[in-house]
Amino acid sequence: MWKAYKYTYYWLYTWQKKLWGEIDLPQYNVILGLSLSFFAILGSIAIIVDIFIDVMIISTEIPKAKVLAFNFGVLIIHHFLFVQNGKYKKIEQEFKGESKEERKRKGTWVLLYTFGSLAFFIFLMIFGIWVKH
Repeated sequence: MWKAYKYTYYWLYTWQKKLWGEIDLPQYNVILGLSLSFFAILGSIAIIVDIFIDVMIISTEIPKAKVLAFNFGVLIIHHFLFVQNGKYKKIEQEFKGESKEERKRKGTWVLLYTFGSLAFFIFLMIFGIWVKH
């Protein structure tokens, strides 16, 4: 599982680097994207649980400061996992030798995870509102 998550970071990092170059700090753009996908998955789980067993596992009463602190914590964890001390460069070296076909095939899964988790979360929010009302 960890290797797949590292590969997701690698693929998104090299994609961002190719699109915008180093000046856009792709190593940080990717941790923002991974964190957003992480939140979308957590939110999706919460909505599914709420829809099917009518239990709210993430309360709407949580103070905004706590939500922001949690979000910031997830960003910091991603920073330590992928960016600090140039870890992103080591990760890039680890996966660099893949073929174009392999990169394309795996890239499809990376994009599906990254953007699919967001799209699924948005769908579930709309569906959840429809089901509850």
